[in-house]
Amino acid sequence: METFKGTDKDMKCYGGFQYELGKTYVDDGAIRCGDKGIHSCEVPMDVLSYFAPTGGNRFFFGEATGEIDRDDDDSKISSSEFTLKAEIGIAGLIKAQVEYVKRLMKGHISQEVRGHAAAQGDRGHAAAQGYRGHAAAQGYNGHAAAQGDY
Repeated sequence: METFKGTDKDMKCYGGFQYELGKTYVDDGAIRCGDKGIHSCEVPMDVLSYFAPTGGNRFFFGEATGEIDRDDDDSKISSSEFTLKAEIGIAGLIKAQVEYVKRLMKGHISQEVRGHAAAQGDRGHAAAQGYRGHAAAQGYNGHAAAQGDY
């Protein structure tokens, strides 16, 4: 499954685990989101709940496979296998969020109440409301607003 991951500037995540591009990581044992396994997010902008776009933090596209456990709060998952495919940066996260919303609007993704929105174009506007609301807009006169706990 396509997922997104953040790391610090040295490609380390919480706990100091070191990542490398293209390498597949395996975590044996019972996978529990927030506790055990390799964490990533299905919704691109959810990564910002864990790694702010400051301080040199880096953002990646990856593939989560094997055993999967989901978080109740947002799209964070824990998987038993994970491959870091490509570094996409904050611009790549925004682009991926736009694509995610397009697929959501076409009914290719089940809609859940998580308050995500993205817009692009000449006068792109986006608004999101809810727990961990995220919004992104790009283009001439792009505006974004998000309301939520984070």
